[in-house]
Amino acid sequence: MPTMSQESVKVLPMQSRSAMSLDEIQAAMSKAPPNKSGLRSGWASMNNHQSNIGVIGGVPPVSMPTLEPATEVLPEMLRARFYFWTAPPAGMSALPNYKPELSRKLAAIDVTITQLNKDHIGILLSTRTRPLLQQRFGVLASLERILKSRDTTISIDRHKSHMELQDADIFLWLTVQCRDRPQLSPDLLLDEVSGISGRDVSSRTADLRSGIDFDRPNFLTAVAEADTLGPIDIAFVQHVDDENRSFQVRLHIDGGFEIRKNELHFPDILDGEDLMLNATLLLAYSLVPRLNELYILDGTDWAHRRIEVIKRAMNDLEQRYSRARTALLERLQNSPGTA
Repeated sequence: MPTMSQESVKVLPMQSRSAMSLDEIQAAMSKAPPNKSGLRSGWASMNNHQSNIGVIGGVPPVSMPTLEPATEVLPEMLRARFYFWTAPPAGMSALPNYKPELSRKLAAIDVTITQLNKDHIGILLSTRTRPLLQQRFGVLASLERILKSRDTTISIDRHKSHMELQDADIFLWLTVQCRDRPQLSPDLLLDEVSGISGRDVSSRTADLRSGIDFDRPNFLTAVAEADTLGPIDIAFVQHVDDENRSFQVRLHIDGGFEIRKNELHFPDILDGEDLMLNATLLLAYSLVPRLNELYILDGTDWAHRRIEVIKRAMNDLEQRYSRARTALLERLQNSPGTA
């Protein structure tokens, strides 16, 4: 049941051409509400009151997607929730007197849409589960039908993100910044890199957890061999007025991310649902783009530092294994039975 108010959320950004404005998309969504009769999926608001998400045979509330005006931090956005009923447990449909309306669970995916320019929209989804997004009558198929109602040539680019980070080197940059220059800007402090994934030239993957530093041989090897790094697990603090907001995020190259409610702290927001929604939107439309901008601004200096970081990783590995080889040979020479 992936919505932006759950205990955890995995956010996936996409983009699409569109000949429709946000209010026109909203109007079209409002004409396609969910209906339990026939288990017809459809669109409603993101209001959590009596949402019945997770209820077997649940009925979604009657509501409409909403247009939210731009603020100093966030763009104008269309916020909608796509309700659907999950498939029944294996074997249940073969039981006598099986009634789909009474046995399938109500679920939902939250969708936020922004106008990137006059021809393109950005789409933010509250799930990164590709099979769920590829369903024939699922959320993307429904949104695509709406967009095609104005222009039949339009299709959602499911692998292109309007939030895509500059390149995968940003993950190494974040790790180096955490070690050397954690104060990314006057209001952003990079507190910790707790995990990172990597892929070598043979497309073999590895996940490092429990803290990342430049003393771990497996991380040094990934750096020295210029593996493709990411996603990354980072913790950072945003200073706002006299208060600090803290985040722990798993950040992907497409600009999407994963967060958990118990890893967030907003002194001015106590309600859990509001906390998750506000954190998600703030990350998507302000903080993640800022991290990318800071990386780009550091480009010239980073180009030189990156080479030095890789060289140092090579030297550290060479010294580490040279010492290990010497120690091993000494143990062998001093072991019983050695002539």
